[in-house]
Amino acid sequence: MRRRTESGPAAFSPLNASPSVFFDPAQPGGLFQDPAGTVAVTQDNQPVGLWQDCSSNGHDLAQPVSAARPTYRTDGVLHWIESDGVDDGLLTEAVFDVQNPITMVLGYQMLSTSGTARVNLAEISRTSTNGMSIGVRPNIDRLQYYSRMSQQGVSATNVASPSVWGNHARHVVTVQAVAGRVTARLDGVVVIDTGQKLTTQSIAAQPLRVGLGQVTGSIPGAFRLFGLQVWTAAVAHPNAAQITELEAWVAARTGVTL
Repeated sequence: MRRRTESGPAAFSPLNASPSVFFDPAQPGGLFQDPAGTVAVTQDNQPVGLWQDCSSNGHDLAQPVSAARPTYRTDGVLHWIESDGVDDGLLTEAVFDVQNPITMVLGYQMLSTSGTARVNLAEISRTSTNGMSIGVRPNIDRLQYYSRMSQQGVSATNVASPSVWGNHARHVVTVQAVAGRVTARLDGVVVIDTGQKLTTQSIAAQPLRVGLGQVTGSIPGAFRLFGLQVWTAAVAHPNAAQITELEAWVAARTGVTL
């Protein structure tokens, strides 16, 4: 008698939660040294001109200026994109609304230790006063969230974790902003839960930026990004159970124990 083959549940993937964009530096073949995608990144310390979206949406991050391209780094186990803290940054085409709700899940490590303004890890923005951003104050590695839409009369909300410092270690962050409220989790613990002034206003067709940002208070800063997932207003957002799975998935790729 032939023995029945039984298989366990399929491994979780962020694609199960249908993100708007999904960037994984460990994805084979997903990094290129040029924005046209003709020269593959094949080893540590090569520049990144194109970081392909792992979702089916094709919203790739790119950098046309060679001097402003971040670097792919690996220690043989972990993989990350590293900003030099001077002018590095990547951005998509202008395809996203500056609008709630927004969810971002990412793994990062702040390398800069000077500066009291915000180093932007990820933002969707049109100008310095029209955008939303998650970032870190580098001198104390303090998580911050900013939103403003002066074009529609919405003044700035700039909230920060009140007492949790990152110590410049690796971390997993989840930010969820809805109309009038924003929450943020650091390594699975809520560190921001407060009101914000941005409600339902929208400015369509703007880029997602990683690294050097535009919104007020942005400063350059060196950091490592171990992965990024974003859900914009156009899609269904992950629920609490999915957030737990997403954070565990990112933690494994960031070298963090939750």
